Amino acid sequence: MQNVLILGGTRFFGKKLTANLLRSGADVTILTRGNAADSFGPGVKRLHADRTDAAALKILAH
Repeated sequence: MQNVLILGGTRFFGKKLTANLLRSGADVTILTRGNAADSFGPGVKRLHADRTDAAALKILAH
């Protein structure tokens, strides 16, 4: 099984990429700012941070 982290995932091509990966059986985590809801249900892990905020990303890495 693939483990995939998608930066974004609730809009534009990230939404389609997430859906396609879920259909293929991948273990998907999306990293979003939390501004937009998604319809992926419990099949997706969610992390909330702004990818331009180095401090927030550093906290997630630990």
